[in-house]
Amino acid sequence: MGISALKTAPGPRGLPLLGHVVPFRRDVLGLLTGSRERFGDVVRFRLGPTVVHLAAHPDAVRHVLQERMEIYDKETRSSAKIRGLTGLGLLTVSGDLWRRQRRLIQPGFRPAAVAGFVERMTTATAAMLKRWREPAREGRPLDLASEMMRLTYTVAGRTLFGTDVSGDAALVEESMAVLLAHTWRCLQRIADPPGWLPIPGNRRFQRALAAIDGVVYRILADRRARGEDAWPDDLLTALLRQRDEETGRGMTDEQLRDEAVTLLLAGHETTANALAWTFHLLSRNSETLEKLRGEVAAALGDRAPAPGDLHALPFTEQVLRESMRLYPPIWALERRAVAEDELGGYRIPKGSTVVLSPWVTHRHPAFWEDPERFDPDRFTEESSEGRPPLAYIPFGAGSRFCVGGHFAMTEMLLVAAMVARRWRLRALTDRPVAPRPGITLRPEGGVWVRLEE
Repeated sequence: MGISALKTAPGPRGLPLLGHVVPFRRDVLGLLTGSRERFGDVVRFRLGPTVVHLAAHPDAVRHVLQERMEIYDKETRSSAKIRGLTGLGLLTVSGDLWRRQRRLIQPGFRPAAVAGFVERMTTATAAMLKRWREPAREGRPLDLASEMMRLTYTVAGRTLFGTDVSGDAALVEESMAVLLAHTWRCLQRIADPPGWLPIPGNRRFQRALAAIDGVVYRILADRRARGEDAWPDDLLTALLRQRDEETGRGMTDEQLRDEAVTLLLAGHETTANALAWTFHLLSRNSETLEKLRGEVAAALGDRAPAPGDLHALPFTEQVLRESMRLYPPIWALERRAVAEDELGGYRIPKGSTVVLSPWVTHRHPAFWEDPERFDPDRFTEESSEGRPPLAYIPFGAGSRFCVGGHFAMTEMLLVAAMVARRWRLRALTDRPVAPRPGITLRPEGGVWVRLEE
């Protein structure tokens, strides 16, 4: 039987013309998880004229991202909207351009390169912990979501740009929030006003984008003005010096800008959210926090962490992995089917969109017992035995596995260890913090805690 003769996947009843736009805008996470529970591992939706399939099983993840990746590209509506922010960065491009950019960027994220950034990460974290003494002494609460945004931006500046960008941290935090919120609003509409139309939302977006571009282009100009011998050892220098093996060409300033903004989004925004969710969970699970503190004390004592210490923090890593299971910073991955295909026995039409959702797959009851419960011991070697690797995809999978995955895990391990060693975190309220899905998964209202010695 040919693919065209396969049955259509089941799904919830939608409205005429609009399809499922209304529940998508109202509660997309509830729509996806509830639909998987009701209809199974392949669910069909319509967002206006666009056919969208949720594929929740690890086998479908492997099919789309590995086995048949040649017929699933990134030319989706979400990529088109995100390009308004990142340009033609690694996150949104496909085909030969993606392969070329990946070859240029990959060396800067190899383990040896990341190990060279550890001291900069720990120095920035130590400065933040010192700054926390005053609010702790005065009993003032801290929003760790905002604190992590500023910290990861500072780390990105020192590792990506080789410079102190902390003076721009507030500007970048505010601008990135505007850019991501605007992009998400555009995705929630069937059609949105053209970007050139001078309406308030577009003007706010353009001002925020100009602020980000101003920071990036200023740093690029400063780097170009120096002699090459004076360039610092950072990712920007690696990108400036890198030449494509096949063409011998390097990156233009526009390409460097696009990749720098992409790395800010992928490395600063997502890492900050992952850390914020981790501290949210630790502030409400005192036994887990004390166990983590004990591991850190035994492994590090009072000294600053070094690259060789990371292997001695297995429980800290389990906590981070469980946090990203429950609250994956990138909660949905989209692909476009460039040819007709089959998933789970159902027809996937050419040109339709397939959504792979870490939020949904990480809660699949076939692979995660009591999936809403916070339990870092899920990631012990014994507990992980037999679980399909692609039941857990916080960094994606296949050839487009996040290029900065090792960088992010290194930074998160260092920050979590240093924060937990110095402070006990106490949540201000028993009310759960709601996830706010957008381009990334932010904690609604922040993560407010009190610090105790």
